Parts: sequence; structure tokens; C-alpha cells
Amino acid sequence: MKTRDQALFDSVYAIIAPRYKVYDYKPMTQVDYPFVELESTQTLHETTKSHIRGSVVLILSVWGLQRNRKQVSDMAQWVMENTKQFTAQGYSWHLDFSSSSVDIMDDTTTNTPLKRARLMLHYTHK
Repeated sequence: MKTRDQALFDSVYAIIAPRYKVYDYKPMTQVDYPFVELESTQTLHETTKSHIRGSVVLILSVWGLQRNRKQVSDMAQWVMENTKQFTAQGYSWHLDFSSSSVDIMDDTTTNTPLKRARLMLHYTHK
């Protein structure tokens, strides 16, 4: 069985990949926009007398051209809607909307002005 964070990471990747280009790293060569980048996970443990429960925070970004803010925003919303609840790899995941967030910002670290939606998605599992 995979660890919680790896199971979540792989499952979200598999949900996004049929619809959008998705990478688990920041591409170092020129790629077409838009795309989704799965960046990192953080596992938060909650122990009880009999077992360890907890949650996983997944950070991902939607990257697009600066002039396509609506497209970036729509993609971020699609990711949240389509990963809000699912069962995969032995875990039943539920997105905690109240502790998740989406930040949309300009990015000027490349020669091409970009728009970035940074999603912090907090998942609990049963």
C-alpha cells in the first residue's frame, strides 16, 4: 500500500491528466500553456489510541498566459470540483473547502508574462 501522500498525489494526477497537461515538476524546456503542476504535499498526523489518522495538504499550480486569467481560474475551479471527493488506492478522500485556498497572481519570472493559480488543497481521508 502507498503512503497517504503518494496515494493522493497519484490519484489527483490521474484525475487531471485526461483533461489537462499535468506535470509533477516544473518543466525546464518551453511548453505550451496552460498546464497544471503538482508541486508538493504535507502530511498532518492525528494520533488516537488505536491508530494514526490525519490529512494531506496538496499544493498545485495552474499556469497560463497572463491574458488568459479566466482560463486559469476555470481550470483551478475544475480541479477543485473534480477532486473534492473520491476513493482511490485504499483511501476515501474528502476536500476540506474551509481550509483550502486558491490564490491567483501574476508571474513575471519568465520572458512571457504568466498568470498562476496556486491551490492549497486540504484533504482528509477515512
